[in-house]
Amino acid sequence: MKKLIGLLIMLLFITIGSATVYAADTGIIIDGEEIGASARSGMIPVQDVVEHMGSSVFWNPPHAIIRHDNITAIITYRSNIAIVNGQTISLAVAPRIANGQIMVSRCFLSEILGVGVGFINDSFVISSSPATQVPVLVYHHILPDEVNTNFSSNAWTISTENFAEQMRYLRDNGFYTPTLKEFESFLLRGRDLPANSVVIHFDDGYYSNYVYAYPILERYGFRAVLFPVTERTESLGEVQPPIDHGALTRAAAITLRYGTNIFETASHSHDLHDRGEDGRTLLVSTTREDIIADTQRSFEFVTNRRAYAYPLGMYNDTVISALREAGITMAFTVNGGYITPDSDTMRLPRFTIYRSTQMGRFRDIVNRRV
Repeated sequence: MKKLIGLLIMLLFITIGSATVYAADTGIIIDGEEIGASARSGMIPVQDVVEHMGSSVFWNPPHAIIRHDNITAIITYRSNIAIVNGQTISLAVAPRIANGQIMVSRCFLSEILGVGVGFINDSFVISSSPATQVPVLVYHHILPDEVNTNFSSNAWTISTENFAEQMRYLRDNGFYTPTLKEFESFLLRGRDLPANSVVIHFDDGYYSNYVYAYPILERYGFRAVLFPVTERTESLGEVQPPIDHGALTRAAAITLRYGTNIFETASHSHDLHDRGEDGRTLLVSTTREDIIADTQRSFEFVTNRRAYAYPLGMYNDTVISALREAGITMAFTVNGGYITPDSDTMRLPRFTIYRSTQMGRFRDIVNRRV
């Protein structure tokens, strides 16, 4: 009975974590400042937002004329048709009226007005200057210095202390961590993200990400993506081994299903991560059919089936073709660089954060100075 109750609670947790649920009254943060106005049921008061950014809205019911930067948009209450710079545009969601304000969707702000919009911690995060390029930070194993006896010289094992300092810097400087769905919209559909957007990844699926990174991310209000090697997750079954500071403890399947308020999970292959005798990963030395089957097997353990991190950063044209057939739309390398809407979605760069990465280097990466 206890096991059944636990599974039901877990399913509820997953269901809640997998969808964006807007509160009836949701806070609004514009360019780092929380304003007095609030959104209602996912609809945003366009006059409060636009005027706070120094632009104007003329509201003459049932019409509103919005002027922001070089855009003039005319919208009508309950109509899915808008006039934008003289052209007729179809809106996915018609404007509404609440408390004497005309309310629009976040898509309207992003796609029509070119305003960066995100949502986290029950608040809309809006920036008048949307992101034009986004850094992705990739981490691996994390341990406190005081217990790190075996990995102190390992380049990919960073200290909990350094990670906390980096996340604190992001929080203090107004950075935003989009979901994979938001990031995919930025890449594929031109929806604008807040200007200071940064994506956080963890490769391989270590349990230390849950034990040490999770509470830090939660403290500072950030989200991240885990890319586990799912065969190693599967082999642990439903019992999570306690963390062994002297070894690389993996996250078991039961652990991957928790923490979805912070962590999304996506594929790092099921069982094609290791190197073969020729030094290449199994991913790049196997057949197209095996890649598709392996990727689809990994989908049984992850929450997102559209993103993929290449094991050890290795890939070739066969791999890319097979992943596309399996349903992958975003694949990440380990080549440094920033991502823009023009980036090749199957060769997306990331910045690896090493144990040796100093705060000056970290600041340069996230502030797009590299």
